[in-house]
Amino acid sequence: MIKKMLLSALITASLLMTACSSLPTHKPVAPNVSIAAVRPLNLSLVNQKLAFTLDVENPNSYDLPVEGLDFIASFAGNEIASGSSDQEVTLPAKGTAQMEVIVETSLNDMMDRFSAMMKSDGIDLSYGITGTVKLANWPGKIPFNVDGELEAPAYEVSPAEEGERI
Repeated sequence: MIKKMLLSALITASLLMTACSSLPTHKPVAPNVSIAAVRPLNLSLVNQKLAFTLDVENPNSYDLPVEGLDFIASFAGNEIASGSSDQEVTLPAKGTAQMEVIVETSLNDMMDRFSAMMKSDGIDLSYGITGTVKLANWPGKIPFNVDGELEAPAYEVSPAEEGERI
């Protein structure tokens, strides 16, 4: 009887140790998120529904089991889209996975923001993606923030246009 109890205690302890080993011992480093693609789902004159494909990179040395993601995309300091996903994805250690986020936005709001931007001095091509990632093995949401700047489109003069200037 004592042997059965001891065996049962060892099995229970072994299972608990295995379960606890999958939990990070410290807060995970926030993932790097970038927009890989944008696909229109439903476009109307008033509202648009878009599918953002996000590349989510795990800088940690262990897998991250993602249960969901919320994000806000901004352009020139103005929010242009926000969305969330409850797609479950395991980000491999030091690897990347893709997540799709459905976003709804308003063309009127975007046009107002772009109009204001065009009236300002110079064109601001900065963008940002902020949000949080919910992990299956961590109690709180992990915030992320990615900033960057788009390159200004280059205008090339064709030889035919160059000849017209003379």
